[in-house]
Amino acid sequence: MARLLLFASAREAAGRSRETIAGDTVADVLAVAKQQFGPTFEAVLSSCTIWLNGEECAPNSPVSETDEVAVLPPVSGGADALSALTLDEVRAQRSDLQAQEDSVSFVRRLVQGRLDLARDEVRRRASGEAPQRDVTDGITRVFATERGSGSNRPPRDTAVTTDHPLSAELERLCESLGFGGLRDLDDAELEACVRELGNFESRVSAQRKELFARIDAMSAELVRRYRSSTSSVDSLLDENR
Repeated sequence: MARLLLFASAREAAGRSRETIAGDTVADVLAVAKQQFGPTFEAVLSSCTIWLNGEECAPNSPVSETDEVAVLPPVSGGADALSALTLDEVRAQRSDLQAQEDSVSFVRRLVQGRLDLARDEVRRRASGEAPQRDVTDGITRVFATERGSGSNRPPRDTAVTTDHPLSAELERLCESLGFGGLRDLDDAELEACVRELGNFESRVSAQRKELFARIDAMSAELVRRYRSSTSSVDSLLDENR
């Protein structure tokens, strides 16, 4: 048994940053991890470096309950600029980016929900189905069936502000489209509502993806420092520090 530590894309694929896994050797631990985390993790693992207690190791290296097996994906992009920052500066920048991503993701969920409602109104009209008397019934059904799975990133505490510029932009857009009176829109207006909300969602999703890339660059720098043993594992993984 050993403590498995996952960084960057390995963490994303597994949906967590650490796990205790049974096994007598490093290879045993990784075999169990592949079964537990699935094919995406296995694909990422093929390009990773594996360390045991801060040093590269052989697959047959024995492990115990006090050992740490680290999965380190290749470090890419931005290392030169980031290497000039202190650990606290890297962590602060990553924390700021995560706060931005939290707000952007919140707005993305809002627009996705409204887009789902508009699309459901299109579906209802095409099917000839009568409107729900209680609008909450329709909202519950749409949100239960339309939205897919969320991010595979590990959950963490967030403090989302509702006064983000994107939130204000979304409200202005919905007002201009007449979203508040969705059922009163004619077919052309409803089509325009679906189109414009879809365009907004695509733009917000692209911004979110860019933030993810920048956050991963910061995480990659933390991986590099772990590899060079300039920082302890716990200090790098502790999201609250």
